[in-house]
Formats: sequence, C-alpha cells, structure tokens
Amino acid sequence: MAKPNTLVAPEESYGDSSDEDISRKGPNSTEESDKRIQRDDEPHATEGEDGSENENNTLDNSGKRSEVEDSYADDEGVKDGNEDDDNEDEDEDDEDDEDGDEDGDEDDEDDEDEDDDEDDEDDEDEDEEEEPRLKYTRIINLPPTLFSSDPLSCFLVHEKFLVFATHGGTLHITTPDFKPIRTYRAHSASILSLSTDGTVIASASLDGRVVIASVNDAKDISASDFLRPVHAVSLDPNFQSSRTFISGGTACSLIMSEKGWLGRQTDTTLFHGEGPIDGTDWTGDIIIAMNDAGIHLYHAPTRSRISRIALPKDAPRADLYRPRISWISPSKFLVGWAYTIWIIRVKVGDTKTLESTGGPALVDKKADVETILSIDGLVSGVLRYDDESLLILTYNPPPSPTEEVPRPLALTPELRLVSPLTGEEFSADQLSLRGYERLGANDYHLGLWCDKTTSARKFFVLSARDGVEATERNEYDRFEWLLERKRYDEAWEMSQSLVDDTRRRDIGIFWIESLVEQENWAEGAQVISKVLSSPITPVIPESDDEDSEGTKLLKGEWEKWAWVYVTGGHVADIAPYLPTVYPVLSSVVYEMVLGYYLTNDRDKLYDLLERWPAEIYDAKSIISLMENKLKETDDRKLRQNIAKLYVEIGEPQNAVTHLLHIKDPSAIKLIREQHLLSSLLSEIPNILTINLTEQELETAPLSTIRERSFEPVDLVVEGRLELLPNNVLSQVMKSGMEVMAFLYLERLKMSDSFAAQGFADLQVNLYADYDRPKLLEFLKKSNSYDLEKASEICEKREYIPELVYILGKTGENKKALMLIIDRLQDIEQAIMFAKSQDDKELWTDLLDYSMDKPDFIRALLEQAGTAIDPITLVRRIKEGLEIQGLKPALQRILHEYELTLSITQGATEIAHSEVRRYSGQLRQGRARAIKIDVEKLDQFESADTLIQYPCGHLFSEKGLLQKYNLAADDTEWTATDSYSSVQSVATKVTHLAVLRERLSGRACPNCIQEKKKKVF
Repeated sequence: MAKPNTLVAPEESYGDSSDEDISRKGPNSTEESDKRIQRDDEPHATEGEDGSENENNTLDNSGKRSEVEDSYADDEGVKDGNEDDDNEDEDEDDEDDEDGDEDGDEDDEDDEDEDDDEDDEDDEDEDEEEEPRLKYTRIINLPPTLFSSDPLSCFLVHEKFLVFATHGGTLHITTPDFKPIRTYRAHSASILSLSTDGTVIASASLDGRVVIASVNDAKDISASDFLRPVHAVSLDPNFQSSRTFISGGTACSLIMSEKGWLGRQTDTTLFHGEGPIDGTDWTGDIIIAMNDAGIHLYHAPTRSRISRIALPKDAPRADLYRPRISWISPSKFLVGWAYTIWIIRVKVGDTKTLESTGGPALVDKKADVETILSIDGLVSGVLRYDDESLLILTYNPPPSPTEEVPRPLALTPELRLVSPLTGEEFSADQLSLRGYERLGANDYHLGLWCDKTTSARKFFVLSARDGVEATERNEYDRFEWLLERKRYDEAWEMSQSLVDDTRRRDIGIFWIESLVEQENWAEGAQVISKVLSSPITPVIPESDDEDSEGTKLLKGEWEKWAWVYVTGGHVADIAPYLPTVYPVLSSVVYEMVLGYYLTNDRDKLYDLLERWPAEIYDAKSIISLMENKLKETDDRKLRQNIAKLYVEIGEPQNAVTHLLHIKDPSAIKLIREQHLLSSLLSEIPNILTINLTEQELETAPLSTIRERSFEPVDLVVEGRLELLPNNVLSQVMKSGMEVMAFLYLERLKMSDSFAAQGFADLQVNLYADYDRPKLLEFLKKSNSYDLEKASEICEKREYIPELVYILGKTGENKKALMLIIDRLQDIEQAIMFAKSQDDKELWTDLLDYSMDKPDFIRALLEQAGTAIDPITLVRRIKEGLEIQGLKPALQRILHEYELTLSITQGATEIAHSEVRRYSGQLRQGRARAIKIDVEKLDQFESADTLIQYPCGHLFSEKGLLQKYNLAADDTEWTATDSYSSVQSVATKVTHLAVLRERLSGRACPNCIQEKKKKVF
C-alpha cells in the first residue's frame, strides 16, 4: 500500500452526471421523503450546527493537551497543542500584566516575580510534554466535492475498501489507499448509517430509505422505503445467504427485514415505542440497538432480548448524538454515546428448547457491563488501540454564549488514548481540522483499517469538512519529533541508524550549542568529545590521510570549540577531552591549555604531560615556561616533568642535569639507558651521592653509605671504559668525597682487578681510613701497593697486625715478631707468625724471648710436637721456674704422642691387611679356569691355539693376530700344524708370555665393532 503522502489523485471524476442516481427508486417519491424530513424536524448538521441543545452542553476544557504539528498540504489541520498552550500562557501573562498595571497596588518587583513563576511553569510544561503516539497526514486524494459542496455525513471502513457517504446522498467507495472503486448517489438526503458484509453496502438516510448495493456491480442494487427517516441500518453477517438486515429511526421501531424466495421483503418489529432508534449493530448472533431507553441486546436466531443497559440519569437526549459501537472481541464491545463509554461483555451459554413447541425458546446469554467511563467530551468515535488503552475521538462543545460572544465557536476535536480500566488519559492530540469551529459531535467519525498481512494499522479521523489519516509513529518519527523540540541529546543518541554521519554531526553541533547557551560547559565538553569522536564523512570520499576533507572538517570543529572554551575561561572543562591522536589540533591549543595549568593547577599539568605526546605541541616552549617558573621557586615535581619533556624531545643530558639537581634516583636508569656517562664527568660526585644527603655522608656508617650508593657506584664502575677510573677518582677526590672514592675502588677491584691495580696505594690509605677490618685482607691479596708506603700508613696509625704482615713480607721477621710480642703481647699470634715464616732462627728468637715468661712457655708447650720439638723446649726451661699448667701441658704432649703412635700402628696394620686381601684375590683370579663353549670349537682347527676374552668371545691365535696385523712377526712362536706335536712346558710358557705381551691393552675386537655400530 502506498504511503498517504505519495498518493496521486485519481483522474476519474466524482459525482458527475454519469454517477448513478437511485434516489428516486422505491415505492415513494423523493418529494414525499423531503416533506417527511421537514415534518419530523430531524437534527442535521450540514454546516456544522449540532442540534438544538448542542450549545448548552458545554465543557470546561481545562485539561492539558498535546497537539500534533501540522505536516500536510496547506499548513492547516493537525497542530501541536503546545504552541496553543504557550500562546494561551503568554496571553494570560499579558492579561496579568495589564491587570497589575490597572490595579497599581503591586510594585514592579512583584510583577517580575509573578512573571518568573509563570515562565517556570511554562518551562515545566515543556519538560512534561509527552511524545504523541500517532502521526497525521491530511487525506487529499478524495473527490473534490467531498468536504466542500457535499460534506461528509457518514464513514465506513472495511479491510478491502473505504466508504464515504455525504449529506447529499452520495457514496464514494475507494480502496484503503483512496483509489476509487465506485461512486453512486443512493439517497436524496443525508446518509446517517452504513453497513457492509464485504460484498454489499447498506446505507440509511433521512429520506426514509435503506439502499443495499453491491460494491463492484452497479446493477446489483435494491432499496427499501420505511416512510420515516432511518437513523441506523445493520446487515446480517451472513447477508449473502439470509438477505436480512435490521434498521430503525424516528418510527421508534427496531425492524428486521428479510427477503423470501420470490424476492418479497418481510419486516418484523423486534420492539417498538421506546423512542427513536439512534444506532444499531449486528455482529455474530448479537444485535445491538440504542434509543432513549438505553442499549438493547438481542439474540438474532431467537429474536429475543438478552439485556438492556440504561443510560446515565444525567445523559443528554439520546437522539442528539450518534452512538459509536466498536467490537474488541467476539464477546466484548465498546459503546461510546455522549459523555459515556461502556465496555460490555456478552456471556453466551447453551440454547434450551421447549418440549411443547420443539423450537428455540430460551437463550442462556447475558450482557455484563465491565466498565463505564465518563469522558469530559462528547464521544465521536471509540476503538481499541491496544490491550491497555482505548482510542477515543472527542468533540469539545463551544463554551456558553455571552453578550460579547453570543455564538461561540467549537473547540478543536481531540484524539485521546485512555486506560479502559481506570480512565486515565495517556495522551491527547488536538486535531485542527478545517472548519472545526462550526461542526458538531455528529460531524466527526473515527475508523480503523488493519492490513492482515503486515499488521499495519491506519486510523481515519474525518469531519464533514476534512479528514486525516493517523498511523503509529516509528523510530524516525520520534527522531524528528525530538529535533523539533530541541531535545538534541535524545535525538543524537538514536540517530546512528537513522541518518548519515554528516547530519548526525550537525545534530551533535546543535546539541553542543544548546548546552553552551545554557552555560552548561562541563556537559558541553563531554558532548563535544562524544560527537566529534569519529571521522566526518566528506561528500566526496577521499583518503584517510591528514589532508583529507573529512579530517579537515573534524579538525576545524574541534579547534572552533576548543577556542570557545579556552577564550571563555573554561579550560578545565575541555582539556580532558581534547584529541591527541586523531585529529591533531593546532599546537597553540595544547600550549594554551598547558600554560593555563602551569599557572593554575600544577597537578593537572603533570597529568596532561603524562598523557599527551610531546609531538602535538612545542615542547621547548613549554620547557622554557616551566624553567622560568623554577627561577621564582624551585619545585621538585616541576623539575621531574621538565626532565621527562627533555627525554621526549631527545635531550636526555639536560634531563639528567635536572634530575641530579633534585637527587632523583631515576637519573641512574636514564644515564645507563642513554649511555650518557661519558658526557657527565663533572657530575660524577653528584651521581655517586644521588641517594645520599650531605649529613648521611658525614655521619652515616660505612655499611649504610655502601648500601645506598651501590647502584650509582655500580653504574660508574660499569662505565670504566667511557670514563677512565683515573678521571673519576680525580673528580671525586677534588670534591672531598674520599669515602666515595673508597667505595668506587672497592667495587672496581671486584669487577676488574686489573683496572684497579694502579690505585692500590690509594686503596691502602682509604681502607686504613674507612674500613680497617678489611685492610689486612687487602694487604694479603694485593701485590700492587708500595710496601714502604703501606708500612708508613700502618705505622702512622699504629695498625700493628697490618704492620706485622708488611714487615714479614719485606723480610723483617724479627722486627715483626718483636712487635707481636712487645706491642700485642700475643704469644699465639707470635707462634702463628713463626709458623708462617718457617724460619728456624725465628723460632730460636721466640724461644729465647719466652724462656723467662711462663705464659709464653705454656703456650709453646701446647704447640709442641708439630712446629716445636717438645724435648728441645723442655730442656731449655730453667730449673726452678714455676709454670702454671706445666703438668697438664706435658701430659697432653705425651698423650698426643701416644695417640699419634697408636694411629700410625693402626694405619700400618690396615694397609698390610688390604694388601694381603687384594693379593689373594689376584692369585685366585689368575688360577681360575675359563669355561669354553664346546660348540664354538667346531669353527677352529684342532691345532689352533684358542684365546677367550672375559666377554666370552673366542678367537684363534692366528685370527686374532691378523685382526691386529700382528701375524707376520715371530711366527716361530705360533703352534705347529700337527695337533699331536709335543712341545715342552718351557716352550708353552714362553709362547703364552709372548701372546700376553703382544695383546696387552687390546680389547675384544668383536666388542669394539659392536660399540661402533651403536654409536653410528
């Protein structure tokens, strides 16, 4: 089905002289019908007047309504109610201001407050505005006379066609998309009711006739004249077989008409005398009729009444307003009449048969009213919209007449969605149809068409002068509605799948502009990032390089908004969202942001420097600004970030300078990674002490200094080829940091003893100053120092153990021994020194010196037996000299001697025993017989001498000698050819001795071959 706004008006003319005119067919003439119309004085609104009591039924339309923007034809029709509401609010504001001026009792401030309050209310009204459920399109493809010279009086919707009936008695039949099917004139007066079974159409008119005509066959038409105006007609759903219909009107009778076999019509009155029949319906086997007495339900097969539902006591006269009927399901229907809507359910049971007659008599059916809704408007149509709402077309009567306005105009009709359970109104659209000011409730009609294939629905709202088609809004409709109300945030979010990138970008720009206008800078910055986060597709696709049109557009938008924020003093809002990869903006933008934070928020500056690549701005300019700030006040963190920038722009040496200034340990890593040591000779003292304070250098223990300086010292030692140790030590000693020189040489000797050889004298001095416990060890391990200088250093500091070692190394053993004895008074060390020198004269000197010292003698006795002959020592002891511990010392000497002798004897016995055991095993092995496999002897000659290896392989003497190329020599020792030859024992022994000698060290050739096979 084509969309309404794309339909082409049919070329076929409507209502011309060729149209069928059947108004004069039937038993009575048109003139008589016209007379009856005038005599009965039936209500008829041809020009919009709604009957004699219409103006008195007023309604205060104070409820808030949303209108739908007029989108069709000539800017008339359906409009959005908010504009009218806003205009009314403005008018009220103006009236309030005028009243305030006239009264003169309120001052200007009160007026301003009142205006502000009203403005706030207007804003709240806008915020509370709900999106309409339907979208509207004016129906324009209908005959030109319809709505103009021949206004619409009745309307019918069928799934296959639409029927438009007029006050002139003409019917226009079209397809659901308004393509004409047929037009004919059936009556001479207003048509008030239509009914169809899908094949024929029944129409009832004020001319008192019911005309039944085929939809497609112009010849298939019939008319029935009831002599009084007919307000309602309904066909039997099975009309094609039953040829039955019901009708009613001012005759106050509900008549069932049937045609017999010969085409003769029989009329049966179902009921009479309860007032004019204003509406009927026949669905299934249920007949509905409405008059002043209420809503009547009949069972069609039995023609018996099921139920009657009374009208409300305060209901207007029934014949003033047409009732509107709509079925929800086969057992539930809606009735809208005046200000009331009924939801009625029909409960159906079994039909009972009377035994006396044999025919149907009782029907077990009843009707229950589930809900009664009171509506603040006259119901001109009601339909089921969905499970939770009803669609109601209401007419809002004009206000009561006044002297100023004796004949007030009607208000716009409304299409409402209302809960069927509670009556709660979900939405309401005001429909500004043409000529609504002079129309009444009976001039409006509501219809629903549903495509059974696609389930698409169309709602038709028609008046005597105009008509619109309403369809359910889709996602794109919501999108456009949001744009119209400047709700750009919601529109942008849902636009991704609805519009192209360019339009979506434009919507995003509108969103940003609205936020900036509202001074909502923070959210605006977020939206800028969101909207401009993707490339803008150019009109002509280009490459993705930086010069592409899309990139230029995107960059231009970013820079425009960046400048707006920067120049507007909202740098903090936009800075987190500035792009740094795509697109890259002008460097000036980034520099202004960084400069702002350098002055106002250093922490934020450091964060941006961490996240932003240095390539997007002039890093040297930023460094210059930062270094100028250092002149005002030194800032450790600022220097660290300056260093980072220097590294990023490829100037790590400048970065190291800043890091060393603040003693930042990260300088060590940077020097190592960038190989900068060779260019930092003057900074060596600072490098070595980067982890130490001046106080720590002076007061901290050596272990602490060694631990804290390990990494920088290790760095300088590793770079000994870049910076020679001599240059390093020169810088360190100039700075007065001898302890660092000591640690450097200590580490250098461990890493490269050759490189440290030239500094042994300095090391002796430094060890003597900073680590004496290791001095002696150094003196013993090193051979590179000057002994004389070392001796002077130790003697100056009275380091006796170290001096003793040096004197011993220079050959001054006696002097060294005297130092031990005189200065140290340590006989054990003296003994150890004498042992280490292995000098008999030194021992003699030691004994001579010790003979008058009992403690020394006792110590010497304890060492006797190893380095000193105990007999010699005892003999030299003076008689009468009292020596404490002499007896235990002598006993120990004797005991050790006995123990030594016992150990020696035991070891000798063990050795002799082992010799005897192994000798016996050798003799036994040589005397043992060798087992030979007899079966192997068959391969040898009887006179051959056989040789078997321990592995079991057996060879002949000739064969084995040949394998080793030994058979050519000494053949006189080989066996004779005769097996029986007799050889002497001496000859055999000699023969075996020669074989043993020649085969000595030669393994079994077969085993050798097998091993080779395994290897390869």
